[in-house]
Amino acid sequence: MPDIHERKDAHRFVACREGIAKPPCRRLGRVTISQALSEISVLKRFQPGSMIILLALLAACSAPPTAISGSPSPSSASPSASPTTAAGYRVLFTATTSSGSEIFLYDSASSTPQQVVALGAGPPPDARFISSQKIAYADRTNPTSNRIVNFDLSTRASTTEAVASGDIPAFAYSHDGTMLAYLAHDPAVGKASLHVRRAGKDTTFNLNAIPGRGVGRDDELRLEYAPDDKYLLMVDTFVGNQAQAPQTGQFLVLRAADNTVAFLPPSGVSANGTMATWAARSDRLYYRDAVGVRTWDAGVTSVGSLVNGLRWYDPAASADDRWLAFVDIDAQSVPHVRLYDLQTKQVIATVTAARSHPILVSSDTLWFLEERACQSECLGGPSETSGKVLAYSLKSKTETALPFSDVHDLSQLAVFSR
Repeated sequence: MPDIHERKDAHRFVACREGIAKPPCRRLGRVTISQALSEISVLKRFQPGSMIILLALLAACSAPPTAISGSPSPSSASPSASPTTAAGYRVLFTATTSSGSEIFLYDSASSTPQQVVALGAGPPPDARFISSQKIAYADRTNPTSNRIVNFDLSTRASTTEAVASGDIPAFAYSHDGTMLAYLAHDPAVGKASLHVRRAGKDTTFNLNAIPGRGVGRDDELRLEYAPDDKYLLMVDTFVGNQAQAPQTGQFLVLRAADNTVAFLPPSGVSANGTMATWAARSDRLYYRDAVGVRTWDAGVTSVGSLVNGLRWYDPAASADDRWLAFVDIDAQSVPHVRLYDLQTKQVIATVTAARSHPILVSSDTLWFLEERACQSECLGGPSETSGKVLAYSLKSKTETALPFSDVHDLSQLAVFSR
């Protein structure tokens, strides 16, 4: 099992703009996950003078600022936009109460959600699609041993695919269903590890130790394969109460073929990169750092700036790569769902009321959760999810309550478009 070894020469990434006469970006060679994670660890030893130099390099090579624009109607497309037609979709969601969790399947062709799995009390099972007729979820009802379960929607047969000591807070299947990756946290020993299964071979990597997870909004856990399954995104960050270079934060993109590191956020302002997601149709990664929202394209050694100054949360990309939905926190710490139009390069408001956890279920329809004032103590802000789900039309700019409750999380990975 590979361990983490510190390397003082691990920094190899510099952001730059293409087509500008500047010093060339250095290319990232074949780097192992152990070497990459040691780079994250070594950031904590940087002296102020070194950080200033890194910030200067990043500023010299970054893309020019892109200001947040006004709020035109989201239905107004650019001249090059092509018309879209309504497509069917299916969504998995979990209703959670103190007594247990139930996974439901919602089909746009029907108005009645179908219960597919019922579990006892515990953290949400994080259900998602493997294929049109097969789903997977994490059974976290036993705090000492979690398991990943596959469930066939046609036969209703279930199969345990993986078991881990402690918690499995995140997992991902490749789009073709042949690869499985999952994070395992063992709170008894403060151990964190990444497990990758490919072609019947399991590989385990030790990660930076995490003594305990926080409840801050900046804390993200995410595993996601790129659209062509060539890359695996791993975000396991705990940055809410950390310094510029959090010792426990880890953000990597791995090559699925050999588990070597394809991308690390540049040192300095990107050391605390978080809130990441892939585009729907290309190997383009979006993530947030101290500058704003960044982009990285597979095979390229530079990063770009999408929107400077934007501090987004829970981003999700539409299936046609026209929209990015995200949460923006206002000055009173209240969450609001907004859209970024990738054609017009504008940030667009949705409803004025407090909303969170957006997912784009079609090119025209957005789901999100209603937020309400805290009924008791809230550690993450003045509001909390009410359990209600609403659908928002990008064309009519209206929202409609959906017929289910006790839903406190939504995931773009739980959407299957037909």
